[in-house]
Amino acid sequence: MADINTTPSGNTRLMNRRHSTRVDMTPMVDLGFLLITFFIFTSVVAKPTALKFLLPVEGPPMPVPQTKTITILPDNNNNILCYEGAASDRPVIQHFKTGDADNALRNFIMEKRKRMSDAGISPDSLIVVIKPGNGSDYGQLINVLDEMAICEVKRHALAARDAYDKELLSAGD
Repeated sequence: MADINTTPSGNTRLMNRRHSTRVDMTPMVDLGFLLITFFIFTSVVAKPTALKFLLPVEGPPMPVPQTKTITILPDNNNNILCYEGAASDRPVIQHFKTGDADNALRNFIMEKRKRMSDAGISPDSLIVVIKPGNGSDYGQLINVLDEMAICEVKRHALAARDAYDKELLSAGD
């Protein structure tokens, strides 16, 4: 560790006696390298992550089989409206709340996947269209996207509400 070496100089008189000091810097260098290592490690670990989300390319819409489609409409007051198929076919709308203790949205998606599997359709081909409204908020959208990850829905997309959706919602009120 640290040591101090004292060697008497040529003069042995008590007043003129000089001490040679040598401080061992090895512990200080070790501490410096430990701090550098710590800061490098924490800066690599703390990189921010972002949600990967693919946006559609420009062009005409692609036809989607209605037997494989669920539409989720996040709305105000943490309400979520869901239906299967196309809005133009006047489907039955299911009402859910975001953050329900019984995980109603998750159960709805998993039930659709089970019915697809029973019908001989691959559950991985399920397509979920998420159409947030003016009253929905960012947290609600993130909750719906979390449900997509939990239910392992590989094909989901964000879209704007069309005239059929607005007509269907106004008829349901």
